[in-house]
Amino acid sequence: MPLSNPSPLPSVLPHRAVPLDVAMAFAITPQTLTASGYVNSQQAQIDIGNGLWEGRLTMELTALDLASGDETYRLLLLGSNDSAFGNGNVDILATQDFAAASAGRLLPTVAPASTAVPPSGRLSARFVVPVTNLRGQFLFRYLQLYALLGGTTPSISLTAWLAPDEG
Repeated sequence: MPLSNPSPLPSVLPHRAVPLDVAMAFAITPQTLTASGYVNSQQAQIDIGNGLWEGRLTMELTALDLASGDETYRLLLLGSNDSAFGNGNVDILATQDFAAASAGRLLPTVAPASTAVPPSGRLSARFVVPVTNLRGQFLFRYLQLYALLGGTTPSISLTAWLAPDEG
């Protein structure tokens, strides 16, 4: 049955609770990175245990340098069943990217609205990404967050944590 007053579908997910649990945090106070590396000021990795895990990766950006026009930022949630994250034992479970120009993004379809991140008048910009530890037929127990930075003067300050789905 068609709707009598059709309206466009929402383009954003409804608000989800993403409570901060220190045991599930990569960084609970803003960690600043100026080169590629792990977001791990709280802990190097999170052990989510055995079995399927579904939730949200929350990243709050308090600063993001886009001034030179060529900066790129790729945040990768990595999974492994090897607590040492040995070579060949890691897979990418989720990714979020930012760039000064749309050409610097993995899919160059969205340009930033401005060079101000967070937006003017706000203390942070929050990004919430649905994630799971299932990739193909493999479940991963240990998770890490890696930032791959590029460009002339990359600098990112963020907090990041995982929150399990409700219910």
